[in-house]
Amino acid sequence: MAGGIVASVVTPHTPRIGIEAKAPPFLRGAIEGSRALGAALLALKPDLFVVNSTHWITTFPWYATCQARHKGFCVADEAPDLIPGVPYDRPGDPEFGRALVDEIAAAGLPAGRNESEHFKWDYGSFVPLQYIDPAGRVPVVLVGTCLMATLDECAKVGATIRCVAARTGRRTVFIASTALAHKILRGPELWPPPEHMEADRRFIDMLCAGRIAEAKSCLPAYAREVVAEMGGRPLAVMLGCLDEGEDRAYAGREFGPYCQSSGSGNISVAVSPA
Repeated sequence: MAGGIVASVVTPHTPRIGIEAKAPPFLRGAIEGSRALGAALLALKPDLFVVNSTHWITTFPWYATCQARHKGFCVADEAPDLIPGVPYDRPGDPEFGRALVDEIAAAGLPAGRNESEHFKWDYGSFVPLQYIDPAGRVPVVLVGTCLMATLDECAKVGATIRCVAARTGRRTVFIASTALAHKILRGPELWPPPEHMEADRRFIDMLCAGRIAEAKSCLPAYAREVVAEMGGRPLAVMLGCLDEGEDRAYAGREFGPYCQSSGSGNISVAVSPA
């Protein structure tokens, strides 16, 4: 089977679903959505997951993991009572990680290889994958979220991921681990304001209808309107992984319900070539 992006995905990572047995009832739908998303993604027989989490934050360069094995314990720094140290053990793909870093650098952007044996996963990388691929068999490359990057630069990095996936022959799933609306509040059960939920719904509908060019055009205004997590950067990378050319058709699908978490809006959506 030919390599390339077989799905570009957004999915939540709230630490309240980090340990399933402790998850509140209002987030059960988010867990069910992540599991259903995982079943659909695994059916595509991917060679690789590329995960861009809003909680692995880099300042100046773009980094990608180049370790052959990801093994350790995940602690949610901001909420260690919710994720106090959960083990993970998954294969990496150093060849892809190195190729991606080289290609980002070739595009004129600062980039570096994360080869540290002491690197530990953030919970935004860990939480979705425990439901998407509970057996931990699909290799994973993590990509940091660069604070200095504009949305246009993030989209450029997404296009680079798409090109490297095709060139290396990897059937690749890109995962943006992020909330949508993100004007957070104290109170885990609180919903986003109605106008933010309405904007989220319009954006979700664009993804599901495969209106990629429109979603790319609307992203800056939408991200400002809903105070999107990390300014919408992982969403821009997600959209950059998709080619909006007239000869490319996409279709999206929701998995599970739209859920709240401390005033943020969360859902799993996958967009794939139609």
